[in-house]
Amino acid sequence: MDPCFVDITIEFLSVAFHNILYYVSIYPASIFEIRKKYNVVVYRSTHPEVNEYINLCLKSIAECLNNNQLTRIEFAVTNGEHEPILKFIFDITINENFTDTTDAYLIQTEQNLRAFCLSLASMTRKYTNTLDDCSFTISLHTNESTAVAMASNPDFEEFPLVEVDDRSEETNKILPLRRLAIRNYNLDTYIEIK
Repeated sequence: MDPCFVDITIEFLSVAFHNILYYVSIYPASIFEIRKKYNVVVYRSTHPEVNEYINLCLKSIAECLNNNQLTRIEFAVTNGEHEPILKFIFDITINENFTDTTDAYLIQTEQNLRAFCLSLASMTRKYTNTLDDCSFTISLHTNESTAVAMASNPDFEEFPLVEVDDRSEETNKILPLRRLAIRNYNLDTYIEIK
């Protein structure tokens, strides 16, 4: 996979995950600090355990991306029974229209990342005002061989992957956020509401 895509995607997902946590109010606003990224205000957790979990997830995502074995990332907000009530989906597909001159200086990419951050703030607030006792999980959709390879990799011993049942639920409540064209891949982002 294109190393530029991997680097930009990991950086973007870090911003997205922290901002989702902030806007959904899973943790108090006091554990977040204000930063600036993509020319907009973003939020970043200062809580060491939360940051460690997110960083370990991002490390796993980077490994899967580098092996070209990742199709979807789900950031699920869960209720007190650990059932997903809101999912932020990041689907990865190949950009068939990519050429070496397409957005060579990544200007359009940065504009799309900025637009995502701005739309995330407005979209999330509509659906999270009544959430109590929430938590979150991050799921990676990859294949079994990648999961086995990562399980035997000493770099990932402290953060084992746990396979979940292949269960999918139909929903008719999808809010598209943004399609991000990053080099030769697309990252389609949307929210599923349960």
